[in-house]
Amino acid sequence: MADFYDDMANMAVALLGEFKQGAVTLKRETPGVPDPAQPWVPVEPTVETWPLSAVVKRMHQRYENGILIVETGDMVTFAVPAVEPMLTDMIVIDGAERTITNLTPIPSAGTAVAWKAWCAG
Repeated sequence: MADFYDDMANMAVALLGEFKQGAVTLKRETPGVPDPAQPWVPVEPTVETWPLSAVVKRMHQRYENGILIVETGDMVTFAVPAVEPMLTDMIVIDGAERTITNLTPIPSAGTAVAWKAWCAG
């Protein structure tokens, strides 16, 4: 069964790599640790980024069952990156940082073959 998920992950990488849109990266900022001898000295955070093979869909207002639903933000579908994404990470779309408001592996159980992130902005 693991081979099946590996094959699906490779297919997601190929498809999302072929149809990727713009420059999309996953950004993780880890706070620096202050020196106990000089806790007043500011410490720069550690910033890491990983490129993503991703497609971006803008969410907008729409009617569902006669009710106006207003969404502003982006839904980003991306191949499995080098690290497991976290809700505290940021998605950078063409240089603009977006806060992740929801993060879901695909499929929801088992080995992830892709991820979906909903981003504010």
